[in-house]
Amino acid sequence: MLKDRAFAMKKAENIVNAAETANRPLTDSEESEYKLAMAAVDALNPQIAKIERTNTIRNMMVNGKLIPGRAVGNPTPTLPTAPVLSEDYYNAFFSWIGSRGQRVDAALYEGSNSSGGYTVPVIVDGQIVPLAPTEMGVRTVATVLPTVADLKIPRGDSFGTAAAKAEGTGDGSHVFTETDPTFGQFTLSAFMAGAVRNVSWELSQDVPAFQQFAITDLVLAQQMYEGNLYVNGTGTGQAQGLIGNTGAGVTGVLVGTDNYGSELIDASFDVLGKLNAAYHPGASWLMARATGVAIRKAQRQANLFQPIWTRENGRDYLHGYPVTFDGYMPAIAAGATPLLFGDFKVGYVIGDRGGSGINVKILDQPKATEGLLVLLGYRRTDGRVRRSEAIQAITLHS
Repeated sequence: MLKDRAFAMKKAENIVNAAETANRPLTDSEESEYKLAMAAVDALNPQIAKIERTNTIRNMMVNGKLIPGRAVGNPTPTLPTAPVLSEDYYNAFFSWIGSRGQRVDAALYEGSNSSGGYTVPVIVDGQIVPLAPTEMGVRTVATVLPTVADLKIPRGDSFGTAAAKAEGTGDGSHVFTETDPTFGQFTLSAFMAGAVRNVSWELSQDVPAFQQFAITDLVLAQQMYEGNLYVNGTGTGQAQGLIGNTGAGVTGVLVGTDNYGSELIDASFDVLGKLNAAYHPGASWLMARATGVAIRKAQRQANLFQPIWTRENGRDYLHGYPVTFDGYMPAIAAGATPLLFGDFKVGYVIGDRGGSGINVKILDQPKATEGLLVLLGYRRTDGRVRRSEAIQAITLHS
């Protein structure tokens, strides 16, 4: 929602900037687009505010810290932060003071501690540079439902049929043929998964940046665990993955060290015809980023008259359909399925028990005798392919 709001706000700002630069009023089309963008911002604002108000981890913090640096309710004035110098510096400095300036342990260069290195401040940046998480795209394109119990989802398995009927003669021999549709059902359940982080009281108090880092790491670990299951899960005791559970699409595509990119381009044309027309309006692609690079490289080498891979407003498109990247999608290899194409909102459903937020519990008692604060993060979720024909696969030759 934050990204959507930022995109809409940026779009409105660009429209106004273009008019100001040209020193002209907004055109009718620009005025319409501007109003639509701002309407999206206005609609998202209350939704974002509601989620932020129910953010339990923020409610547990005091001045952005899980454990405040001093007792709550005993405020003290904020003092300027002094440089952090090493203990050896203080020893050398007071030795010089004690000798009334007679003892000088420095030749004034940093290569040796006694020659000036002791005077160099020891400074640690207050921000911890995080690792980039694996790209996770399934949750962004699938249907996500909050659940309160196991949810039985019915689906049609076959159509009823129609047949010709001769004109009736009154003897009961010419009647309509009755063939009913058939139905199936699957269960969207919820499977528990989570992670634990132990943070010492000393570290939590002395390094405010580490508190946020630990929480972010906890949440990302949960998301990456689930993201892998949405693609590769077995469906037994965990989410069912997309791979192996979608429509067959295009299979037996050749793969090699030099031709896999061009073969995938050919297969991407073929799979367009495999997907039922009913699913095309909401269709998109799902692949690993490296697969997208291979297709783009092959497109450049083939010098296609009409490029099939394009990029507009920061979004990639293949054959005019948006591309979503997921790092857990199989890489290009013999027997692998590196591309999926279809309407993922129709084809895949994710159920989050009690809501989609990742629950973070701050446990200060279990390891209090060890001076440790326990951070526990968890979510109960499940994912199922609910309409396999809505998503078609491209599988390479084994």
